[in-house]
Amino acid sequence: MIYHVKGILIEILPDSVILDINGIGYQVIIPGSYQQHLPKLGNTLKLFTYYHVREDQQTLFGFMSVQEKECFNKLTSVSGVGPKVAVKILSELSIHELSSAIFSNNINTLVSISGVGKKMAERLIIELKDKLDMIETAPSSVSSLPNSAYLDDLSLALKTLGYSKEETKSLISKAGNQLSETDPIETSIKTVLKQI
Repeated sequence: MIYHVKGILIEILPDSVILDINGIGYQVIIPGSYQQHLPKLGNTLKLFTYYHVREDQQTLFGFMSVQEKECFNKLTSVSGVGPKVAVKILSELSIHELSSAIFSNNINTLVSISGVGKKMAERLIIELKDKLDMIETAPSSVSSLPNSAYLDDLSLALKTLGYSKEETKSLISKAGNQLSETDPIETSIKTVLKQI
């Protein structure tokens, strides 16, 4: 098993990266949400990996944290969820957002992800409820804010209203200091939507 890879980032593709490791270029599939967080070409990148083998294909999937890799493994344990769908889910939702959707039985959030239908969403909720709480959530990238769980809940609510991940991040960033974790989510949504 290949636990992780570490190499020079030589190319960034829409759904993957190419790492030069001892003169060999390895293509690693990554969540789309990583694109804006990748280092510049020529820098070193380490990814925790899952090596997927089929009769006609061998594929490496890479993640920036052990927690995301564990979440990916749990997603692929669900009947009907293959590696590509699992990566798509992690491209759209953080671990906390995914956990929130599953524990609150929020099927609408799950079916908003391309490739996830109602039956699959129901299976995700049934099969993962007892598994996701065992994953220690990685620290939020927005560590300077007092309560990252509050921001994740707000992001999830905005996505349910139809806003994309990029639009959600932009709106929350614009609202900035006007947001308070002590406010109800409904109030925070109104504050954010005033930024449009």
